[in-house]
Amino acid sequence: MREKILELVQTNSSLPPLPEILFGLQKIMEDPDCEVEDVYRLIKTDAILSGRLITLANSALFGTGRDETRNLQDAVVRLGMKQVMDLVYALELPKTFKKSKAFDQIEFWKHSMAVAFITRSLAKKVLSDFDDLESAFLAGLMHDVGILVLDNVIPEKYFNFLTLKDLSSSDKSLQVLEEEEFGIAHPEVGAEFMTKWWSLPAKVASAALTHHDKGPVKGEPLTLNQIVSTANRIADMNEFAHPVTTAYEDSLEEGYLEVLEISQEELDVVVDTTVIGLMAAETLLRSS
Repeated sequence: MREKILELVQTNSSLPPLPEILFGLQKIMEDPDCEVEDVYRLIKTDAILSGRLITLANSALFGTGRDETRNLQDAVVRLGMKQVMDLVYALELPKTFKKSKAFDQIEFWKHSMAVAFITRSLAKKVLSDFDDLESAFLAGLMHDVGILVLDNVIPEKYFNFLTLKDLSSSDKSLQVLEEEEFGIAHPEVGAEFMTKWWSLPAKVASAALTHHDKGPVKGEPLTLNQIVSTANRIADMNEFAHPVTTAYEDSLEEGYLEVLEISQEELDVVVDTTVIGLMAAETLLRSS
């Protein structure tokens, strides 16, 4: 089954392409001479997306203590080009995959966004590599995309796997159960899909591939992969779990905050900020 699934990921033309507006934004952001005006001109062609970015710019996450932003140009300036890019990913990607019959896709994307917010926040505190910081939000957002890919390339088999087996009471992780059933699990499927179809940064695919690996290790350099793995488990601990879960508890390593060199108070702020971000994002997800 493993080879069949890999073949389907490579050849299945029904898998969604990267949305055109994201492809355009990627090209703009890759230009070292790009300016805010370039981003604004592209996004203003999509009235719905423009309205949602204005809403987010005025949300508690970004607009507290500032005058209300009434137009897209001001919203882009307030958010900044990189943050606009991240938010467009968060708003557009949930619309790309067909709706699942096996699980609540909005809850799935809420978990993905929570991991994205936490990953970005932690990365800003503990990572220094520019490419890591640039990729942090997207790496968190895309870490579980392999679940959606499996739900698309083997829909009946994956539906039966998720609904006929009592996953919620299993003491094995979803990844292990997938490997037992199909010979391959969602981390590898997601990494293969992103590399083949969406041409996302290699760091994003690598983070998806390893997001169930262990987190930071004392005495070793911190990596983006470890931060995504840690953010995923922090999200689960704080009830930001997605709807495809088992009874397996993937606990954080003892002393992980010490290794990250952040305090519990700082982590609490990260979690509280994530709650605010999800409140703003969920409204927009449900209106899509």
